[in-house]
Amino acid sequence: MHLLPFAVITLVIAAASALQAGTGMGMALLAAPLLLLVNPELVPGPMLCSVMVLSMVVGWRERAAIDRQQLVLALAGLIAGSVAGALAIVLLKGVHLAPIFAAVILAMVLLSMFMDVRASRMTLLIGGAAAGVVGTMFGVHGPPIGIVLQHEPPERLRATLCAFFSVGCTISLLALAVIGAFGIRQIGLGLELMPGVAIGFAFAPIVSRMLDRRRARIAVLLISTLSALALLMR
Repeated sequence: MHLLPFAVITLVIAAASALQAGTGMGMALLAAPLLLLVNPELVPGPMLCSVMVLSMVVGWRERAAIDRQQLVLALAGLIAGSVAGALAIVLLKGVHLAPIFAAVILAMVLLSMFMDVRASRMTLLIGGAAAGVVGTMFGVHGPPIGIVLQHEPPERLRATLCAFFSVGCTISLLALAVIGAFGIRQIGLGLELMPGVAIGFAFAPIVSRMLDRRRARIAVLLISTLSALALLMR
């Protein structure tokens, strides 16, 4: 990779990693459009690699803050939703579903602003399943489960989301490998993103210190809205 593109990519990944490690979500939303402009080969596989690695590191560092009961329920939904998403890709090939999912996410954001959406057994299963479907089909796992967890304390929100994304990205990478879209070259490109991940991780505490419960909730809703708008523009 030439020096200038590498510097640009490292800066993009660093900023996106600081956002993800500080709030718990948003890395793919910020990084993917910019990476596509520099080198389309970096999306989705290499980018998902960077999200997975960062999420694992943050999840491990803050493992004491993870709500394990919430995580298990959300992952159960994620697995079911990922299977449903994979089946939908096969059965609905050629059908443009992005606007539908974008509308659903926007509706969830609006409902959460006027209704008290909180984590419960049912909402965690539904949020995890929705994340699995949207993540498998469009690479955007965050909004459904983020909205469900929006009222959690920032530390628990960040730790639980990153643990969730660790599994979600792993499933997505396995799916890409099965269809031949993720291999040695993509792993090599993913490794080139790691300096940016390390820099962003180092600066993440600055973002974390800016967040209280109210600001963390606003960040989740804002990132979810931007994710939906990004889906609409695909």
